Parts: sequence; C-alpha cells; structure tokens
Amino acid sequence: MKKIVLSLVGILVCATMGFAQGVKFETGTWSDMLAKAKAENKLIFVDVYTQWCGPCKNVAKNVFPQQKMGDVYNKQFINFQIDAESPAGKEFVKQYPVDGYPTFFYINAEGQVINKAVGGRDVDGFLQEAKMLDIYARYGGIEKMMAAINNGTATEEMCRDYYLSANKREKPKAINLYLKAMSSENLMDVDNELISDMSLYDKDLMIRLIDEVIKVGDSEKYATDKKFAQVFDFNIGFPVQYHMTTFLEQSIKDGNWNWFNELLGLKDRLMDYKRSKFDGDWRIIRGRGLFFATPEYCKLCYMTNNRSDEDKFKVDFPSYMEQLMADSPADSTLNNQKMIIDVIKEKGPEGQLIFFAQNIFELGSVTTNNIIDWTDYFWRISPSDKKTKELCYKYIDYAYYSNPYNAGVALKAADLLARIGNTKNAEAILETAIQKQKDFKQTGSKAFRSLELKLRDLRNGKL
Repeated sequence: MKKIVLSLVGILVCATMGFAQGVKFETGTWSDMLAKAKAENKLIFVDVYTQWCGPCKNVAKNVFPQQKMGDVYNKQFINFQIDAESPAGKEFVKQYPVDGYPTFFYINAEGQVINKAVGGRDVDGFLQEAKMLDIYARYGGIEKMMAAINNGTATEEMCRDYYLSANKREKPKAINLYLKAMSSENLMDVDNELISDMSLYDKDLMIRLIDEVIKVGDSEKYATDKKFAQVFDFNIGFPVQYHMTTFLEQSIKDGNWNWFNELLGLKDRLMDYKRSKFDGDWRIIRGRGLFFATPEYCKLCYMTNNRSDEDKFKVDFPSYMEQLMADSPADSTLNNQKMIIDVIKEKGPEGQLIFFAQNIFELGSVTTNNIIDWTDYFWRISPSDKKTKELCYKYIDYAYYSNPYNAGVALKAADLLARIGNTKNAEAILETAIQKQKDFKQTGSKAFRSLELKLRDLRNGKL
C-alpha cells in the first residue's frame, strides 16, 4: 500500500513538473507587470482571453503547457493572462483595444505595444513571434518599423530585418523592399539568392536590376574573369531574364495592356545589352520564354489570349507568319532534326534513341503550339472564305511539319483542320505523327494512343 501511495505521489510530482515546464504566468496587477518588466529588462507577453472563447481554451490547454513554449517564453518575457470581461480586463482593453479573441500583446516596460497578434496559433507560431520581437523592439515596435519602410526612410538593415521577420503572406513584398534597399555591391553579389526568390513585379526594382546587370557586364572584372562572368550570368543575369518572362506571361494572363507594354520596354532595354540575344522565335524554350521572343511574337500572344484588337491581329498575324516562314522554313528545321536523329542512330544504341526521343518530340513545341492558337483565333475573327481557309491550312501545316515528331501539336492541328473542314490534311498529319512515334519505338506511350484515337474519331466523322 505504501509503495502504491509513493508511486501515485511520484506520478503527481512528475505531472506537476511537466506542466511547470510550460509557460509560467505571473499573478498581480498590470502595474506589477510593468514594474517587473522594467526590473528584469524584459517584454511582457499578454494573453487576453474570455471564458467563452474556444480558441482561447485550445491555446491554454494544448499550447501553453508545452515545454518548448516554456523554455522560450519564461526566459524572454514576463507572461501575463487577463480575462477581457473581468473588471481589470475591461480597463486593460480600453488602453489596449482588441480585435478578437484571443489577442496576444507584446508590450515593453513603458507600456508601448511592440507587436500584437490576433487568433489562436500553434507553438511554432508563438516561437516565430518571439524570435522576431527583438527586431521589432530595435525599431520601437512593428508600427514604427513599417512606417519607415512604407515612407521610404528605412535603411538596408531595417529592410533586411523586415524580410527576416515577415510571415509567408508578407514575404514577397518584403523581398522586393530589401532588394531595393541593398547597395549595388550587395544587390549584384553572386551569392544573393533573393533575386531568384522574387515573385512580385515592381517596375522600379526591375529598372534597378537591369541597370546594375548592365553595369557589371560592362565592368573590367566581367571581361577578364571568365569564371566570375559565368557565375554572375547564372546566379544574377538569368534570374532577371526569367522574372521578365514570368511577369510578361502574368500581364498577358491578366489582360493588363499597360503593364504588358511597360514590360516590353524594360525587356528591350535589357535585350539591347550586348550579352543578350534572341533565340529566334521558332526556338523559344520553356524556362526562357518570352524574354527571348520578338515584341511582335509577344503581342500576338497577348491579343490571342485576351481576344483583343481583332482588326490589328488580322493584319499583324499573316505578316508575322510570312516573315517567320521565310526566316525558319519548315524544311530547314525538319532537316536539323533529321541530322540529330541520324547521328543518334549511327553512333548510339537503340536505348539512346528512345532516351533522346522526348527532346526531339518537344523541339519547337512552344512556338508551334502558339501558332495553332493564333491560327484558331485568326479563323474565328475572319470571313470563312477560300483565302482565309488557305492561309489557315498553310499556317497549320507549317506549325506541324516543322516538327512532325511532336504529338501534342499534331493533335491540336488535326482538331483545328477538321473544324475548318480540311479532314484530308488532318488525317495526313495524324498518320505522319503516328509513324514518327513508331520510328522512335513509342507505340506504348500515351501520346501514341491519343493519336490513334484521334485518327479513329476523324475517320468516323466525330471531329
């Protein structure tokens, strides 16, 4: 019996000790807390709750008792809880208004709010708040810090601290602010990974980045140190180009003509730089994309996606296609692919042919798919006369026969040709695409099956 009692006592002691390892809340008045904070040179963490608040109860039961909460909060803060509906609580919320429950304040010994958070959160959320409190306190609280950032008086160090303290929602804005505040040396540092993390368009920042990239590219170090030039291009130059493509695509998707034209101007400014050049519109590659396309190409993408400027499109599209077909004849692009295939067949094993098949299939796929989309739009807005049909046939055939190995283009081309009424050409494209898949031993692929099904539907009059 004695052993059982001792065991029970031990369990109770352990349980009490386990709970004590959580957040320790002080008792006393608010004045007592301010005095204690001043004496110990700490901030006060205040949990403002109500008896009926579910999230308040959840935090009190499941979060505050955890040891890692206690390890941080007992060391860093004077912890205080107050019921907002008690007499003392009513006085407190008059001085420190709340927007909901629970509300958590971080207040210094002078009674100034350094940070305020509303709503329940897990341990990691509280620990993140605690981690950033020193930063906020350094600038007199988050409100003063944000005021300096928003009015443009923040230093590079403050913008860095804001970036470090920003939550997931604020992080994109914080990255841009920090980059704009950086010195030229820090901004163009090849180890500056934040440039790659950009996700929000900011005209002033893009202008700054372009100016700095050009400046480095014209420097003696870039000209004489090949290793530095290579690393700089990969870590700084390419991300700027990539973001330009991303922002252009976003402006097209959003139908924002002003933003689109602004970006074209910025793109041209960087394209004039001696190290940048066009890929050639037919060879646009995923991941490089619109930054390396001509303005005419980009504008066709915009007008097609947004179904805008019909009269202008009906003039610009045929003009563009005639120039593209002259600059990049289908026979020429096809011969280049055949040469690659012949080399692989001659020097590589059969397995290597299959390995390289996907690259061959995808070659030129960005532009050829766009040509089908442009032709579709052109057909929709033009008279259904013989001249329009002949132009559409020509553009579709060019798009496909520039790379007859691309099953995706074949499927789109066949659909559009059938809709226009040229089932003969549609059938020829599908038959060619099926044979090309067989040449690469791709008869078990999903693409091959899709081509066969499309051809069956066409022959059965279902397209």
